[in-house]
Amino acid sequence: MTDRPTSDIGEDDLHAYVDSALDPQRRAAVEAWLAGNPQAAADVATWQAQNEAIRSAFGREPALASTADRALIAGASARRPRRFAWAMAAGFALFFLAGGGTGALMTATFTDRGGEQVALMLPEASKTNYLVYASEVRHPVEVGADQEQHLVNWLGARIGRKLSAPDLTAKGFLLVGGRLVPFAEKPGAMLMYEDAGGDRVTVLIGTNPAHEGTDFRFEESEGVSTFYWTDGGFGYALSGAVDRETLLGLAHLCYAQYET
Repeated sequence: MTDRPTSDIGEDDLHAYVDSALDPQRRAAVEAWLAGNPQAAADVATWQAQNEAIRSAFGREPALASTADRALIAGASARRPRRFAWAMAAGFALFFLAGGGTGALMTATFTDRGGEQVALMLPEASKTNYLVYASEVRHPVEVGADQEQHLVNWLGARIGRKLSAPDLTAKGFLLVGGRLVPFAEKPGAMLMYEDAGGDRVTVLIGTNPAHEGTDFRFEESEGVSTFYWTDGGFGYALSGAVDRETLLGLAHLCYAQYET
């Protein structure tokens, strides 16, 4: 590797440079190449700033810096294109650094305008489903957690993707079940979770075929917090009457376990 010419330097080399994963000779070669490529140098500087933001955010929030959480982010990076994993991680960090303000845009990358309307429907649809079903005592879901495999197969078939119920036990929430709900004039899937104190959160998954980007946003309305994002052809939203840090931790777990 140390004898490779600078002409073959690519994105993997740049990310390895940011991660301090190059040997000294290759690092020097990348630095020399960056000196003559200002746009790439600007990208590297941005990634380094994101890296520092992530370290700072997780350092200030030890509850989200657990071994399990870091393993989940690492797993997401391994499964997804690197740019998407970095964008999501940076989004979580920027959420903390900005204080998670209502309606604050955390980060938006690789977006197109075709899916904006669908993305904007996510928080309202998620909040509405939460308000309607989370307070139900006898019939909060159509299919209970005791039939989890049937539930995810049924909902997955209706929304057109292989679906799983994220494991949120690391944050103290267990699956209650789920139901089919409308979203953007198409079938959507709603999963419900509950913690030992009786607090419930819902996860909404809906199709978003016109949008190939990744947006990350937080919204709070009527006492309900919603963290939502679009990834590829699907939109995801978590809603609950819980604090922002709890919701963010749950969203972190969901994102790491979903693949598109």
